[in-house]
Amino acid sequence: MSRKLVTHTVESTADARSFFDRCAPAYAEQHGDAERLFKYRTALIKQHARFSKTDVLLDLACGTGEHLLALASDIAQGIGVDLSPGMIEVAEQKLAASFYSSKLDFRVDNGEELATLADNSIDVAICVGAFEHMLDKQAVLSQVYRVLEPAGRFFCLTLNGDYIWYKRLAPLVGLETRHLSTDRFLTKTEFVQMLSKAGFKKIRAGYWTFIPKGDMPAAVGTLLAGMDLMGQALGINSLRGGLLVCAEKEERL
Repeated sequence: MSRKLVTHTVESTADARSFFDRCAPAYAEQHGDAERLFKYRTALIKQHARFSKTDVLLDLACGTGEHLLALASDIAQGIGVDLSPGMIEVAEQKLAASFYSSKLDFRVDNGEELATLADNSIDVAICVGAFEHMLDKQAVLSQVYRVLEPAGRFFCLTLNGDYIWYKRLAPLVGLETRHLSTDRFLTKTEFVQMLSKAGFKKIRAGYWTFIPKGDMPAAVGTLLAGMDLMGQALGINSLRGGLLVCAEKEERL
């Protein structure tokens, strides 16, 4: 059984930035059919984030900008921020070749600070496939809460810390599950508690289909895909690889 994923040691924000800078030029879908999985994630975002044509959207840890570019026609303005200058450089190249240069903006910014964003300036914030990599998750959620308008919405697709692959199977066969040594996969309970601590209300959490096929031998990926279907049918959440959360900032009184 070949090892597909090697964990990179991270001791600081600078180490994480350097890792993603190196990934940026060849950044691509690793876990299956790129177009199918992208459409699936985008549909989930639209379903749960409930965009209006007047919304200002923040894509937190936007990577190379694919999701924000795909959502541009549904919003008034979009801002993508990422820790990695390399990722933002690729995103800006894609933006220059698109129809949306007047309504989208990509910025280098740390999610723990969001220094380029004013208080109460964002209607909807999303974070797709990146929250697990963030070093100080509580600080990130506090900053997202700060920049959201009252009644603003936060939507996140991340990994399920209770997933049987992460908790049981991968350690049993000696395979890595983390790209960075600091990666942490939250359980549903942990994420809800962190959102509550940051001040969010109307918190909803559920599961989505994520099979980390790029991190494992093909046969194992096929097995986990079957287990995901069983998890959906029987409501066994430990068989689901993805965690989905929605929350709102409190309205003004």
